[in-house]
Amino acid sequence: MDWFQDILVPLLLLLVAGIGSVVGWFVRSKFEESRAIQQKLNDERRKTYSKILLPFISVLANINRKEGPSNAVEEIMKDLAKFQKNRLNLVLFGSDNVVQAHNACWVYASKFDANENTEQRGVTYMKLWGKLLLQIRKDVGNKDTKLDEYDMLRWLITDIDKLEHMEE
Repeated sequence: MDWFQDILVPLLLLLVAGIGSVVGWFVRSKFEESRAIQQKLNDERRKTYSKILLPFISVLANINRKEGPSNAVEEIMKDLAKFQKNRLNLVLFGSDNVVQAHNACWVYASKFDANENTEQRGVTYMKLWGKLLLQIRKDVGNKDTKLDEYDMLRWLITDIDKLEHMEE
């Protein structure tokens, strides 16, 4: 009986350790595979977010020049197929919150109401654009940010405080 315990216990321990190692390896490989896929998705999101924002930045950067906005819009229209591809990538790879913010911004920009106050329309659109930037910020890793839509625009609009008060 002693020889049975002397042989069986070590064999059982060896078997349990072997099974544990195989299970551990399997779980770890699945985790690493999932992590690699998530990293690839994050990289694709960052590229897409940059590409989708470039036309807007071009328009805003040239807004104070005489022909600036029309030239920027003309550039977007010339390369509309590329812009649409970037929008498709945004819908495919972007997070839900970013896609929703982009859609809200796009829908509002595409609606035109001749009776709407132009100044108020600009305020609303800038807030939507600030929300899009904020959602992108959160999606690329700053989930606990304390910034709001207006904070996202302070680098661009020096009198942003006026916009905040116009909304109230």
